[in-house]
Amino acid sequence: MTEVFELTYHGGGGFTYSEVWNMPVPHRKFSLKKIEEFLNKVEEKRNESKQVVTENTNMSKFQMPDAVKKAMEKGPTFVSKAKSKN
Repeated sequence: MTEVFELTYHGGGGFTYSEVWNMPVPHRKFSLKKIEEFLNKVEEKRNESKQVVTENTNMSKFQMPDAVKKAMEKGPTFVSKAKSKN
């Protein structure tokens, strides 16, 4: 029963419930195996791309503009006071 659900859900709209229900068991297992292989490849590619970004990112290259640095050194340019409730 879970095979039927998984193929209809993860099949990308390629299978209907009745098609999967009437499908021979070896075909179901083959389709599930191929979907699993595909999802594993997608996950590997996603992990590789994350790893490349973090390895190639050198935070010392990022610098704030001078105007932002000066503004941070000065502190806020406004004064806010809460109104009294009287």
